[in-house]
Amino acid sequence: MSSSLKMGCSEWVGKQAMLLVRGGTVVTAEASFRIDVLCGRGGEIAAIGPALDIPHGCRVLDAGGLLVMPGGVDPHTRIGADAGRFADIGHAALAAGTTTLIDCIDVPAGHEMRAAWEEWRHAARGGGVDFSAHMVVNHWDARMAAGMRAVTRDCGVNSFRLSCGGDLLDTQLLGVIDHAMALGALCAFDTHRGQVADYLRVGLCDAGIGTAEAQALSCVPMIEDAGTARALMLAGVLGSPVHLGPVSTKGAISAITTARLHGQRTSAEVLVRHLVMTEDDDAPSCPDLPPLRAEEHRQALWGGLSAGMAGMTASGAGDEGTRTDEDARPMPDLSGRLGLLWHHGVGTGRLSVEEFVAVTSANAARAFNIYPRKGAIMVGADADLVLWDPRGEARALSSCHGAPVMSGCVRHVVRGGVLAWSGTQACGAGRGRHVARPCFGRELSARVRRGAHLAAQDG
Repeated sequence: MSSSLKMGCSEWVGKQAMLLVRGGTVVTAEASFRIDVLCGRGGEIAAIGPALDIPHGCRVLDAGGLLVMPGGVDPHTRIGADAGRFADIGHAALAAGTTTLIDCIDVPAGHEMRAAWEEWRHAARGGGVDFSAHMVVNHWDARMAAGMRAVTRDCGVNSFRLSCGGDLLDTQLLGVIDHAMALGALCAFDTHRGQVADYLRVGLCDAGIGTAEAQALSCVPMIEDAGTARALMLAGVLGSPVHLGPVSTKGAISAITTARLHGQRTSAEVLVRHLVMTEDDDAPSCPDLPPLRAEEHRQALWGGLSAGMAGMTASGAGDEGTRTDEDARPMPDLSGRLGLLWHHGVGTGRLSVEEFVAVTSANAARAFNIYPRKGAIMVGADADLVLWDPRGEARALSSCHGAPVMSGCVRHVVRGGVLAWSGTQACGAGRGRHVARPCFGRELSARVRRGAHLAAQDG
């Protein structure tokens, strides 16, 4: 026997049973198929295929006329060890089709990296989405090196975030990169800010220029361009892979393209706001993220996204992710990530449906070594699914003047084989799960260094 999704969401809470998603078109980063998906009792995808039989006691979710895609993977949030913020932002992410967040964790002065991770993990469990971590490295000494070793070995962390314009000297950054690579971990760089931007911002604020305007005038494109080139150089001389972002300038895309053409292993992320808004639009600033840019940069970012040079989209969500007041200006990266990309990407022909899946889930999962557990629809993968209605009408992201337009619509979200969101209400998928990200393997170091040596000769 099977039960219908027509029952209320409350009747699904706490009842982990098999779930058959029937009648939809499954879309992955590689292809689209008209097949059914059976979610097992352990939260995994148990079977896929045309016209699957309905097991005894299995619930059925009608996906007729809908696209069935992997749950979104957001590779960059800045929530931190705050349970309330995690609950608010996780709920908003789930409603928008994102089922996995990779959050940045700062290590307070005097704290151990492992202790900071433990505190963050406890707070993140209440977000209702799956979660993983980047650890932020803001200084370099033996204690930090030991912390990196501990979290890669024991905590499922395989990436560390650094600022290319921060207080670390080049020799210290090289030490972090070299140590991370020996551990099989990836370094990710913020490149848009730093000491030069801080110096400019102080002068602007002393002149009475407000915070938002001061950020835009201080975090100028040439600083991000120089930071991107510096990060690529530092990683390149060691033969290390590198992740960059969020990138927001034409120069950054150009530098990444050149590096990849010379064989350097590079991935990058872009925020949705930089794809759909420009400096002429009204949006709140966030000092941890690049400001909005001119139209020429927006066009270059679309080119980089469609060509795979900046192959994934992120939200950068933090404090601003919870704003719900009517006067709040639009910040589209979290609640509008899929709808805005669908309207401005798939709707305009910039992206195919398969590329849409790649930039919202699969590429991030690959870059941070959780594919095919995440970002894929195949037997054994986590049963995280978004049932997407491509016929969802075009509408403004919010009631604010100048809010960007989005289209398409999330009808249902399945996380871990359980219906977590349906229509306009949460169905109670329970606590989020930590996603351990395996290190890339020590053998990668020698292989990549050899490849970088050959690339340097060719370049």
